[in-house]
Amino acid sequence: MISSLKKVFPHIDEKECLQFISEKSFEIFDHEEDKKCYVLEENGQFKVVNANEQEIGFIAVDECLFNSSDGSRADCIIFEDEVFCFIELKHCKNKNIPRNRQKAKKQLITTIEFFKEKINIEQKLEAYICVTCSSNEERITMTPRANNEEAQLEFEEYYDTQLFYSCQKEFK
Repeated sequence: MISSLKKVFPHIDEKECLQFISEKSFEIFDHEEDKKCYVLEENGQFKVVNANEQEIGFIAVDECLFNSSDGSRADCIIFEDEVFCFIELKHCKNKNIPRNRQKAKKQLITTIEFFKEKINIEQKLEAYICVTCSSNEERITMTPRANNEEAQLEFEEYYDTQLFYSCQKEFK
């Protein structure tokens, strides 16, 4: 799959869009100014738990694989041998939460469709919508109050992808 990625995105190495992490846990941060995702030890928006310290691939999608001028792609991807995860991170003011979730869903769908068309992905597909809001220096993860089974069923049925409203992925 890595060779397919390099064929579709010849600039992946030059722009340092792909990296591998074997830490027990790490976090992903979507930089507000340059709009690119980065891996941090802490204080990110999305946490990856890797208890077995296996090699996890990280791909910065927005402003790396793709120029974000169209704003229609997921922010990043994490993967290992079993699972390939598309992640969209949103930071919001409370009144924008439903709109941000809808936009995140569209961005994930666009990215999933592109990858399924261009790259042969053998792993199980997962998609994550992570919406965080800050209030008085405290970051709060917003999970939907309403049951979003409809969106989850749509992802399962049309994209063969499991959808999660979560800011954490645990690899086992």
